[in-house]
Formats: sequence, C-alpha cells, structure tokens
Amino acid sequence: MTSARAVAMFYLVVFVTVSFFPNHTWASKSQAAIEKDEVMEYCKFNIRKGVHWPFEPSQACCQVVTRSVNLLAICNAFTAADLAQISLQRWAAITRWCGNALHEGDNCAGYIVHF
Repeated sequence: MTSARAVAMFYLVVFVTVSFFPNHTWASKSQAAIEKDEVMEYCKFNIRKGVHWPFEPSQACCQVVTRSVNLLAICNAFTAADLAQISLQRWAAITRWCGNALHEGDNCAGYIVHF
C-alpha cells in the first residue's frame, strides 16, 4: 500500500508542477537557435524573399551577425518554415557586409556560398 501512495504522490506532484508552469520549456534552446531567432527578427528586412532589399543592414542586424561565433550553426538552425521565407543568398551577403562572413564554399542550409 505504501508504494501505491508513493506513486499517487509522485503523479500529484507532476500534475501540480505542470499546472503551475504550463508554458515552461523543459529543454532549453541551443545558442544557434537563439541566434537564428535574432537573425529572423533583426535581419528580416534584409533576408526575406519578395521584399525590396535594402542592402545596408541595420545596426541591430549586424550586431547579431558579428556577435555570432558559428554562422554555420545558424544556417543549420533555419527551419523549413524559415527557409520558405528567406533568401540564403541575401543572408550570406549580409554576413559579409557586417564583417563576419560565411566562407566561400560553405554549405548554408543547402546554399553553397559564393561571392
């Protein structure tokens, strides 16, 4: 009977925890995913498909690019939904403009970088 009580108590604790923290993310995002989200936010006017392309990126966009240690990790973090919205050629050009360029020949989510 004691083990049944322990199991019931365990499920009660789990239920209460989930009830009080319903939006809690149990697995944290990777650094690349966080930076990718920042790229999608701060560089959106430079990398989106079908939008007039102002070549000079914003200061906020360049800060994300220059702060990033691994641009290829950001490339790998782009989701299918992201790739449907952005131009990887523009993304590569932005990295170069901001001074932290992807390298020629890099494979960025299927786009081979060339300048």
